[in-house]
Amino acid sequence: MNGLPSHLELVQGVVLPKPVGADPVLDFVNTRSDWTTPGPARTEWLTSYEAFLIWSSYVGLLPPATVFRLIEQASGKPTEAARRLTAALEFRADLYDVLTGQAGADAFEAVARVVEKASGRRQLVPTDDGAAWELPEDLAQPLDHVALHAGELLTGPSRAHIRICPGESCGWLFLDPRGRRRWCSMATCGNRAKVRAHAARAR
Repeated sequence: MNGLPSHLELVQGVVLPKPVGADPVLDFVNTRSDWTTPGPARTEWLTSYEAFLIWSSYVGLLPPATVFRLIEQASGKPTEAARRLTAALEFRADLYDVLTGQAGADAFEAVARVVEKASGRRQLVPTDDGAAWELPEDLAQPLDHVALHAGELLTGPSRAHIRICPGESCGWLFLDPRGRRRWCSMATCGNRAKVRAHAARAR
């Protein structure tokens, strides 16, 4: 037992929210709390570039060996690493607005620019089975991976199944292809709603 709430996990020394979105892009926007309140997040889990890297490995976007090498790169380029983290957090805010239908033209264009830039950085490399797309292993790679997946989500059929958790001070996103899911997690928002409803009935 690590004493953390049920929706959090300690990963390589970093506290991160458990993936509940059923898609890494939605889990990316769920790396901050309380989307329903304007302004800064009440809790921010991507508190450093290293945390962003560890999260990327945790949800399967980057292999652990790549994360290790990028942590080494970042230690020698702290200013660039900080700039890359800021870009990721700005992309996350714009992406949330786009995914929830709240975006104006500026937010959509900002998301499109990041996705298009990531697409342009892909390199076609030979493999045993033929060829595959790869991204350069540099400090831009974590955001590039998220951006490419975001482009696929925005243009694919899953977008129609994105739901917003109605939990108090939540607003996390998740996929609900069967139309049966209400909460980001029954263990957190769902349980809190049940407790509040029970208290209201008791009164």
